Amino acid sequence: MVKLDRTEQRLVGVLIEKQRTVPDTYPLSENALVTGSNQKHNRHPLTELQTFEVRGALMSLQEKGIVAKLDGAGRVPKFRHKLDEELRLSPDETAVLCELLLRGPQAPGALKTRVARFGLHRTPEQIEALLQQLAARKPALVELLPLAPRERDRRFRHLLGDGSELATAPAGDGDGDGRDEVEAPAARSAPSDRLAALELRVEALEAEVRALRAQRDGA
Repeated sequence: MVKLDRTEQRLVGVLIEKQRTVPDTYPLSENALVTGSNQKHNRHPLTELQTFEVRGALMSLQEKGIVAKLDGAGRVPKFRHKLDEELRLSPDETAVLCELLLRGPQAPGALKTRVARFGLHRTPEQIEALLQQLAARKPALVELLPLAPRERDRRFRHLLGDGSELATAPAGDGDGDGRDEVEAPAARSAPSDRLAALELRVEALEAEVRALRAQRDGA
């Protein structure tokens, strides 16, 4: 199963969100993805992604087959997600995964209110049934987390990540009344960490280009 780093997770979540909530603006340009990734509501953690980071993540997502670039859709290239196609997700399953990608682990009660903006109106029990369906997949797409201290309800997290998202996962997001909690400060990586991550991405892309050239030359 494909694994996404936290920047890629954010971009896929934004693409699904905008497709469902503002379809007139979808597919999205690179600039729209930067803005959508860094918006201050319906996001955890908050981010300050730069254009070069989004551009690199889009290249990687295209290589993984999760995002498609649409040329000729206007003056600038636009992008659409293919997550539902690649994983054979229903619209309801896609909506639930989108919220987990955008906000991290959540309990069914919290998800009940948040997925309503996608037109998905279900009880917490019905949301949990959807999550259990995703957990029963082979391989599983979500998992139930142990009950943490001060939590009333157990949360589910998605399993599409490569582990880079775990350090910033929110805690204590239970049923409550579904209102957004106070947002944590933006997670800012040290410049050296960002540079190292970028270098790793460039190295991976260069390796893929070399492999493609070798296949072409050997054909």
